[in-house]
Amino acid sequence: MNNLSLAVDVIKNSVSAIDVAQAIGLNVDMHGRCSCPFHNGKDRNMKLFDGNRGYSCFVCHASGDVISFVRQYYSIGFKDALVWLDGTFRLGLDLDGQIDADKQRQAEMALQRRKRARELAEWKKRMQFGLALTAMDLVRRCEEVRDEKRPRTYGEWDPGFCEAVVTLPDARQFADDMMMECMEVKE
Repeated sequence: MNNLSLAVDVIKNSVSAIDVAQAIGLNVDMHGRCSCPFHNGKDRNMKLFDGNRGYSCFVCHASGDVISFVRQYYSIGFKDALVWLDGTFRLGLDLDGQIDADKQRQAEMALQRRKRARELAEWKKRMQFGLALTAMDLVRRCEEVRDEKRPRTYGEWDPGFCEAVVTLPDARQFADDMMMECMEVKE
């Protein structure tokens, strides 16, 4: 196996299409979708896969691995794409000689850190969504208590009614804030 095929294997196992798109500056959502840069799409019609599975556009049918993504995006050759990927992700590849095992380990550790950061961001979004649902449930419950315990005659004040009326504005504000956090698109 020559050094270029070793480099290709290291790149494909160390860098995902999501990593490349984010390094280029594309806005990738939490589902791995972005606007296709190859046909200047405005909708999120390109799916970027994690690991070494590459990318695929549902409109222009552009697809391939991370190397072909870089080649097509920058209109460069195969070896130039390898050099770009090596430099951008600090993989430590010597494209004219041997691959340094220590630098390869560092690249694998960097990949693991990127994966953990992405997983943490996804976990955070799930937790925010859970908080938003809980806050919406609190709003619904406060409204139910307010309506059930509303005074029917003058002077008939139920403590549950008063608590629901006092809690409701804060619960609504918290629910709105959590929903806005969930809907924010990662820039």
